[in-house]
Amino acid sequence: MELDASRLPDGSVLDADLCIVGAGPAGIALAREFIGHGLSVLLLESGGRNSEEWPQTLNIGAVHGDDVTGLRTSRHRQVGGTASRWNTPADGVSGAKYAPLDPWDFDPPRSGLPTGWPIRHDVLDPFYRRAQTACRLGPFQYEARDWASPRRAPLTMSGDAFATRIYQFGSGRPFTAIYPGEIRESANVRLCLHATVCRLAHDGRGERIVEARVGTPNGRWHTVRAETFVLAGGAIEVPRLLLVSGLGNALVGRCFMEHPRDNALTLVPASPEIFTHAGFYDAHAAADGTIVGGRLALSERSVRERGHPNASLTLLPRLRVAAPARGVLGRVGRRLREIAAPPPREGYGWSNRSKPARFFDAFRILVNFEQRPSPDNRVTLGRERDALGMPRAALHWRWRTEEKEGVARLRSFLKASLESAGLGRVEIESTLPIDPNAHHHAGTTRMAENPGNGVVDPEGRVHGSRNLFVAGAAVFPTVGFANPTLTVVALALRLADHLKARGSG
Repeated sequence: MELDASRLPDGSVLDADLCIVGAGPAGIALAREFIGHGLSVLLLESGGRNSEEWPQTLNIGAVHGDDVTGLRTSRHRQVGGTASRWNTPADGVSGAKYAPLDPWDFDPPRSGLPTGWPIRHDVLDPFYRRAQTACRLGPFQYEARDWASPRRAPLTMSGDAFATRIYQFGSGRPFTAIYPGEIRESANVRLCLHATVCRLAHDGRGERIVEARVGTPNGRWHTVRAETFVLAGGAIEVPRLLLVSGLGNALVGRCFMEHPRDNALTLVPASPEIFTHAGFYDAHAAADGTIVGGRLALSERSVRERGHPNASLTLLPRLRVAAPARGVLGRVGRRLREIAAPPPREGYGWSNRSKPARFFDAFRILVNFEQRPSPDNRVTLGRERDALGMPRAALHWRWRTEEKEGVARLRSFLKASLESAGLGRVEIESTLPIDPNAHHHAGTTRMAENPGNGVVDPEGRVHGSRNLFVAGAAVFPTVGFANPTLTVVALALRLADHLKARGSG
């Protein structure tokens, strides 16, 4: 069932057993688990079915510290959340890359707070497998051997610095279209559009949330009452709402993390033949139709023993600079050849060309790596207010000196390891800054056994509260290198099982 809060009479009261705030991948995956279940579920979304300008103005906020994309452009309010803005090609449509966290991502961090994940990696394994299905991906297999074929095989390398693993590529449609459609047909799960939660009211001691105050674009206000509340609005909006409502503890908003990206390394192959043999590392359809792409992953030893941040390397060919055509006939001839066979572009899809060495002369190496948690990187409340009267979020984020030094060490290690593996010569553009704008917000309500180290417990329940939970990457104690959606959905499915076993109270 679908409602529009802006069309309800002013002052309406909506009741439910379970209220989920935020209809991005976390909220939708969680709500979908209750279709046909005995509980009544209300899924609140600040935006509408399609992209609208007004809800995005609520994302505006201040950024203090180092240069990072503003809070408006890095988030999106709409059914499906930022899945509607994914930009990685996936089987002809826009999508995202998927990969699970590694077992060593669950180790205690080497800096920042002293605790890592309070659950083991293998606890998530059955939920990862269910998340694969929910995200409409292939089998839960991320090792190179599971996808190699005679035509596309991983490169043979010496040394123990890397292992070849894969990304799977998936469309955002499950979260933007397919599952919202299922919810609209549901009798017990209601999707309420244009419903922005501006405050949570508690019982006076903060132990139990009793209702939510909901605003709409046209100035109407409503009340939502529920037995259980789940906040699934992302690592900026969740701490903002907790801070406005006076909920949680002193760690609310702290340990904000992103996925920095580095483009400073270029691999000049030892032989042009590598462009023919490296097709496994391009996005391609496997035998079962799954879209996969190889990547060079840091080995367990590189992370656990050598102390590097976890990282993954994507090989993206660099176009060869063509010699200028001479004379009118030369330019005309080149143009006719381009019309008959358009020149390739950098990025995924390069391996479909015959004799790719004719077009490419090197690989640009995209390094995705983890940012370790620091309490100083945090979300607070700003001085300005949005159109609903709620204090805007303020992000305090700095690329710390120790992180800059760690990147320099990682670059040197990658250069030495790639060259010793026999792949070619690596050039480093040492002055190129890190790009912190993957838009993978995480942390800020980190998971921990006790409130001295985190905001929520291992089940996602806010410490000190009986009926308030958080879903999404905001609960990540550490972030690894991997795109977060697969882990976000896995945790949402785990939370759904917990809430079903717990009942509505």
